Amino acid sequence: MFAEVVVGGVRVGIALLVLLGSGALAACGGADGVDAGPAPAGAAPSLGPGKYAGDDPVRPTLPATRGPVLHMDNKYTYTVQVLDAMTTLSMPGEPPPAGTTALALLLRVEADPPNRRISPPIQYLGIDYPSREEDLSQYIGTVLEGRKSYLTEDQLLFGGEDAEGVDVLAANTVYYTRAWQLVSEKADLKGASLCEVAVAGRKNCIPIGAIRAG
Repeated sequence: MFAEVVVGGVRVGIALLVLLGSGALAACGGADGVDAGPAPAGAAPSLGPGKYAGDDPVRPTLPATRGPVLHMDNKYTYTVQVLDAMTTLSMPGEPPPAGTTALALLLRVEADPPNRRISPPIQYLGIDYPSREEDLSQYIGTVLEGRKSYLTEDQLLFGGEDAEGVDVLAANTVYYTRAWQLVSEKADLKGASLCEVAVAGRKNCIPIGAIRAG
């Protein structure tokens, strides 16, 4: 499934589902086989595969973020926004059990303040929807169950499966990831929200917006 963007008047399919494909290849060291060593603390990682090398003067872009920003305040402080949402059976690893499907979100994540390195736990996020409580089972829960590695915008758009993602977000860098939660195939997803879980006394959520079928 593809999300379409307009580039120079031509509709171009961007394979956002690369984030749900096979894992990225590990780095193999520096030039001439010499290990370049760790990057300085707080430095953004080398993009490697995933730099724009096209001839079109108009650079392809990701879908626009939807609605408000979700401000997270748990082990780290950071912001989350939704760019895309879809139900899909094409998942990394074990496929969804019978009677379930995955609701996958494309998320934009950034440290807040941005000058800090963070490693945000995905379990602090959950998707809420009208039928969730009645749909709960041994397979269907209340928090996000997994995510792919975080990628920069260039890596996501142009890196393909060779783009090397990270789990620790560098300072002053925006990242994207595809995260998912199992839901019933018959779930009522109208008005679904992405929420910070385990927030005592308050509900911290943002609307997900339109959900397409994968």
